[in-house]
Amino acid sequence: MLPECCYEYRYEDPKAKIFTVCDVCGEAIYVGDSYYRIENLDVCNDCINTFKVLAEEE
Repeated sequence: MLPECCYEYRYEDPKAKIFTVCDVCGEAIYVGDSYYRIENLDVCNDCINTFKVLAEEE
């Protein structure tokens, strides 16, 4: 008979590997995550909006 849940197998997910950190907020960017490289800055998806500027007439 098979166990009813994965805990009975003592299964553990592999830990995610940190690729780099966001130069704006300092949060980890993990292998497989998308991010932006702007010149020498690595920027996570959450922080990219801080660089967005709305063009307005003066």
